[in-house]
Amino acid sequence: MNDRTRELLDAAVRDQLDAHGRVLPPWKAYPQIERYSIGWRMGDGEWHLMVWWHWWESARMDEAERIAYFRADEPPRDWLDWVAHQLWPDMDFGEAVAHRLAEHGIGAA
Repeated sequence: MNDRTRELLDAAVRDQLDAHGRVLPPWKAYPQIERYSIGWRMGDGEWHLMVWWHWWESARMDEAERIAYFRADEPPRDWLDWVAHQLWPDMDFGEAVAHRLAEHGIGAA
């Protein structure tokens, strides 16, 4: 990543933190963009994911804090695989991981 991109991402993270106290999860930031839409691969959706990942990777949160983040903004069912990957990137999404999410109060509804 070049310095200019890092500066833009840092500024966007600061804006989100100032406005919301965290970077909003994608389904809250852009509820009009469906989960598998091209909107997450270009334009505002893509930029938001870049900002989100920049923040997520640099945030010093333990697993409990990360789980609490997703519990605070319950993900729609279509986003559960994405959430699981953010929490446990080495695990393949399946019934066991869905159950693990539910045990933590995510996607249990």
